[in-house]
Amino acid sequence: MPSPPRGYTVLPSQADLFYFCTTLSTSEEDLNIQHFPPSKSSLKIGVLLLGQDRIQLLDLAPLDMLAMIGRDRISQLNAPEQALYEAVDELDIRYINERGEGSNLVTSSTRIPVTNSFHNSPQFDVLVIPGSFTADEIPAPASDFIKAQASDPNLIAIMSISSGVLSLVQTGFLHERRAAAPPSQLAHLQQRYPETAWQETRWSRHGNFWSSSSAITAIDMVTAWMREYFWDRSEAVECALSAAGVARLEEF
Repeated sequence: MPSPPRGYTVLPSQADLFYFCTTLSTSEEDLNIQHFPPSKSSLKIGVLLLGQDRIQLLDLAPLDMLAMIGRDRISQLNAPEQALYEAVDELDIRYINERGEGSNLVTSSTRIPVTNSFHNSPQFDVLVIPGSFTADEIPAPASDFIKAQASDPNLIAIMSISSGVLSLVQTGFLHERRAAAPPSQLAHLQQRYPETAWQETRWSRHGNFWSSSSAITAIDMVTAWMREYFWDRSEAVECALSAAGVARLEEF
């Protein structure tokens, strides 16, 4: 029987233990029992490409780590049978800009081909917003696209990588939410968006909104998300993370 999500583990207080042992009620509501749904066997992941500025190649590393739990990747790792059995069947990764055409510049002389526009993109399970080298206001169509995706109840997570939080905060979704940001931009963001609870941490999450202070710390953020969301695929997760050089939980 798979264990519950580690990210949600909460030990009961003495008062709770006393109540659990003495109450005559066995209803889930009275016992405050929480159920965590099984993870999906396929995921749609959208990567938002904003403007014409280059994206740092390192910002895409967390995305590649996430893709390692796919069956096609795990099958190449000489993985144990249980890990292969738990692997995600399909990870459908799309790259989106406003027009849905062309390619986006990436550092290290790389380009990413665009696959979808704001208008023909599906509802994603996970939306990733990588950083860029500009602090310009995001255009209204991009803001509307983020709002539409983030408002859908089927969205599992929205992740901003490093300065990608600049785009996310402009949508208003970080109002009265915790968020992390690059240290060099933290003071400016605290002044301009005081209603956001800015965290001086490596990464932060508030509900299904995840943010990191850098591309490197985003790897830790995605690692934590994978272990939490794929709680019922723990062998596949640890196999994928181990191949990427991440220590198993029991080694910490």
